[in-house]
Amino acid sequence: MKNCISEDPLCISAYGAITPLGSSLDEIYDNFINDASGVREIHKFHHSEFETHDAGLPIEGNENVCWPRHKNFRNGELYYAKQAAKRLNGSLKLLDHYDSERVGCIVGIDEPAIDIEQCIDFCQTLDNCDDRKALVNAALNHFKISDFLDLDTTAVLKVINEIIPFSGLSFGHLGLCSASTQSIGLAMRAVSRGDLDAAICGGISAKVTPLNLARLEGMGVISTDQNFKGTERSRPFDRRRSGFVLSEGAGLFAVEKLSKVLERGDKPLAILLGYGGSLCAQHIVMPHIDDLEMKLSMERALADSGLSPDLIDVINTHGTSTQQNDIHESSAIKKVFSGHKLPLIVATKSFHGHLIAAAGAMEMLGILVSFQKDYLPKVKNCIEVDPQLPGDLPLVLNDIHAPVKFTLKNSFGMGGGAGSLVIGNPAYM
Repeated sequence: MKNCISEDPLCISAYGAITPLGSSLDEIYDNFINDASGVREIHKFHHSEFETHDAGLPIEGNENVCWPRHKNFRNGELYYAKQAAKRLNGSLKLLDHYDSERVGCIVGIDEPAIDIEQCIDFCQTLDNCDDRKALVNAALNHFKISDFLDLDTTAVLKVINEIIPFSGLSFGHLGLCSASTQSIGLAMRAVSRGDLDAAICGGISAKVTPLNLARLEGMGVISTDQNFKGTERSRPFDRRRSGFVLSEGAGLFAVEKLSKVLERGDKPLAILLGYGGSLCAQHIVMPHIDDLEMKLSMERALADSGLSPDLIDVINTHGTSTQQNDIHESSAIKKVFSGHKLPLIVATKSFHGHLIAAAGAMEMLGILVSFQKDYLPKVKNCIEVDPQLPGDLPLVLNDIHAPVKFTLKNSFGMGGGAGSLVIGNPAYM
């Protein structure tokens, strides 16, 4: 096993974000330390027909991303991508340091949301369309070409490119809940191999929509427990958890070699030491019965880093607050760290909910906060640990102020997709 610390490691050098907990590391830290949730009442659309009335929403997005959409407003994914890209570019102008063809973009994304109300409005105009030509003319009058182009997943790349005009290797990764963590890993591989000198990576999601909320409520995967307020429903590892809280936002990162960052006098935010991925599609929704994809992704990330499991201080879990994930993830952690010291376990979805394709990006921002502040946030809302979980699971149930040197980050998606990262704190390396 190689030890990346002895080489010229990769690092995260800058970020741009728009999240339920704010757009800066200081804002996110303030919300953690003040026990303030990013889950708030939905203002984007009328929700009286739903059991769910709250979601993890950036304040800007809750005000500006409306359903039905305003006439000249594009998809929420594109709004969040633009805001995150502008903030990343404001922090670091990559093209001042690299040729555009040596900068690429690999981002985790969801399929853009269809404006179902716009489609319903169109259907109500079809009474007089008695042939194909009339139907086509009606569609041309009702929809704009951009309405269809915005539904292409590559539209997110185009929006980012308008702000940071890269021309290197680029693609969108549709990896569901593990997408943005895997995008960081794939960016690491591209820069390490020399395909790119720098990569923009992370995730964008805008799935708090009427259609998606109805779908998830119908599936029974989001919490609608009326015994808890919206801010209390995301409760990873708690006995009374009943599903995740839907959220949205974006986080983008610049990945470069550490030597290039130091050469220009900048400081890295995190050292990227290892990546592991896996796919064990035993079931369309549930994890593998033997936790296989979770176990493999963690083992592969650790092997890629060259670090002993005993050196990992904390695991930033996927921790969705669903019955299945929390049990399987706990079991996988115990297997991977069998014979080793169990790291501390955090689950920040308890503060901000589940950002689907942007979940790993949101949680990476939390890791950067931990590195800068020597701080681990508690698992919010975990009042009574589920007795089905391993009894010695070292959950962080109260804030901890202590050095955080090495973190293992997990992200797991429906259908068995998994990604894990090993990340080092530059202050201790």
